[in-house]
Amino acid sequence: MANKCKRGILISKTPYEKRIAIMEDGELAELVVEGVSSNRVLGNIYKGVVQKVLPALKAAFIDIGLEKAGFLHQEDAMDRNELLRREYGDDDDEGDASKEISIDEILQEGQEIMVQVVKEPISTKGARLTTHLSFAGRFLVCMPGANFVGVSKRERDPVKRREFKKVVRRLKGRDVGYIVRTNGLNESEFEINKQMRELESKWEQTKYNFETMPPETCIYEESDSIEQTVREYFGDNTDYVYIDNRDEYFALRDYLKVLSPDKLDKVKLWSSSESLFEYFKIENDYARSLQRQVPLPRGGNLVIEQTEALVSIDVNTGPKVHGKDQGKIILETNLDACHEIAKQLRLRDVGGLIIIDFIDMETDEDREAVYQEFRKAIRRDKAPISPAPISQFGLMEVTRKRVRVNLMTEKTECCPVCNGSGRIATLESTLGMIDRWLARAHTKGRLREVTLVVSAPVIDVLCKDLNRMFNYLEYKHNIKISLVEDEYAHINQFWMYDKNNEDITDLYNFA
Repeated sequence: MANKCKRGILISKTPYEKRIAIMEDGELAELVVEGVSSNRVLGNIYKGVVQKVLPALKAAFIDIGLEKAGFLHQEDAMDRNELLRREYGDDDDEGDASKEISIDEILQEGQEIMVQVVKEPISTKGARLTTHLSFAGRFLVCMPGANFVGVSKRERDPVKRREFKKVVRRLKGRDVGYIVRTNGLNESEFEINKQMRELESKWEQTKYNFETMPPETCIYEESDSIEQTVREYFGDNTDYVYIDNRDEYFALRDYLKVLSPDKLDKVKLWSSSESLFEYFKIENDYARSLQRQVPLPRGGNLVIEQTEALVSIDVNTGPKVHGKDQGKIILETNLDACHEIAKQLRLRDVGGLIIIDFIDMETDEDREAVYQEFRKAIRRDKAPISPAPISQFGLMEVTRKRVRVNLMTEKTECCPVCNGSGRIATLESTLGMIDRWLARAHTKGRLREVTLVVSAPVIDVLCKDLNRMFNYLEYKHNIKISLVEDEYAHINQFWMYDKNNEDITDLYNFA
């Protein structure tokens, strides 16, 4: 089973970033990387103000004080008890299915509302919000405003499930519901009650903050990434937790004294002169998680491309596709790809729609074998993930839920030269852009004199054959051009300055 693997947690903190690695059976399985400028809001609760209600979209935009308004879908603004019953399959709870009503019957513009971030702002999109608040503990999830009590599906014994629910109902507060997590299935009533009091205390403080604090402010801040990681992954099958920062080490020990005092000896301060990540040989995995191309064990490779709408993954055989056993080589490469793709999805925290282009296979048996291997490879992924069978074109569609900014977005930025396209204009195209700029400037600005700043290769072309191209541009547009070389410019870049030495490039550029 996926939860039987041996696990380790590595925490490395420097003045410029924090890295948390989850090791499973000695290999890197998940990675959380945060820069010092990261502004994590996942799990935070805000006193928001309804900015706009859009019944046609079944959604509303909520101002929570961040750069962009948050997005609240209609389902996340309605009663959730029925959804919880369906999710956890507790058929002994009675109740009618929620009747769907329009979002403008629930919210009005200007209304103050308590919302929680369930998905970080990503790219141009604001945070995804919900009114279904939750406070997660190691053993329980507290759900204000719900009367539902559920038990993890890992507990299959109906008698034990009923006993758990009786205990929780007897101990819980009036206006909260609970889910007993997998980690809590073997805990005593004393520990369950203790955590209930902690979680309900957080809810009471949040309600007080909502009443007393101004709108568009955070009224509950979720634990930091280290505490969240320990809460989610630290358990009986955890062999070790190494931390290379003394302050974080003592802070985590204080946290665990309350959470799991019997497991404190598993937490150790890393004091070796060798880097923590280097010692566990995962720096190469980290570097590969930021690369476009990822090698496979037997010579193939993956090419991972991220776009606004989806992530595409292309599987290639490499140089060994030639030979008599091509079918076998292709199948082996695709099977290798299944495990590496599953690993990369977790490491990079890729979410949304993923299209995997496997190498074409001749038989349905091979396609089914690869599909089943991929399903097996993703079993340890905690994020909800759903693969579809491989199509006749060798494509597999996969959806994976993402709640935070993925690693590529967190650790890289858009290239100022190619603007994220991954390609730049050729010399000929750059000359064409300069030509069109001059034509527009002559017509609209009636310019008679400009200074053109370009790279050395562009100047070489302009001055080739006795300045043939340069003379052509001056004569065609009736503009005196002064050439200036910028040794740091790329071949697709140019700048225009007027006689007052003011940058006028954007005035006549084409969008």
